[in-house]
Amino acid sequence: MMMRLGLAVAAAVLAAAPALADDDRGLEFRLGATAHDLSDHVEDGPNITADLLLPSPEFLDVIWSPRPYFYGSFNTNGLTNFGGTGLAWNWEFADGLNFEFRTGLTYNDGVEDIDPNSAPDDPTRIRLATTRSLMGNEILFHNAFGLDMDVSDHWSVGVYYEHISHGQILASGRNQALDNAGVRIGYRWGR
Repeated sequence: MMMRLGLAVAAAVLAAAPALADDDRGLEFRLGATAHDLSDHVEDGPNITADLLLPSPEFLDVIWSPRPYFYGSFNTNGLTNFGGTGLAWNWEFADGLNFEFRTGLTYNDGVEDIDPNSAPDDPTRIRLATTRSLMGNEILFHNAFGLDMDVSDHWSVGVYYEHISHGQILASGRNQALDNAGVRIGYRWGR
């Protein structure tokens, strides 16, 4: 279900992209793949990611013009998927090389916690404890940083690392979180 929703949103955005691109950084769509759950190695399989960055609106100039983003990460083994939104700051530190930091909120469909009333030898408890990251909450922070290289006026390639967790702020208790790292290719309109 989440995969179909993500694909429908991506298709709608791509259809509307030329009309939305109106600043020098333009609208950008990225497609990527990440290694999933690097810190605990409990969940398996790579994630396919889709990312849409919008031009920075003028009212965000006071905080160094971040670009609003929409993001989805879909696990190929049917484990934890997540999607979210937030702000991304981009700094070009050399010709065609860009550092990006982003922060936002995500919704995930993962396992929040194990039922505390289940017996220690309960098969479901054992399966969840050994095969799933226990996220602690459906809403989590999303922080990421990446390095992208422009290969033309429109295309870029990059690497990135992301972390999602509640940080004991959005919830308490379980917070196994997810750490993913991957590669991406991007296309910008209107540059």
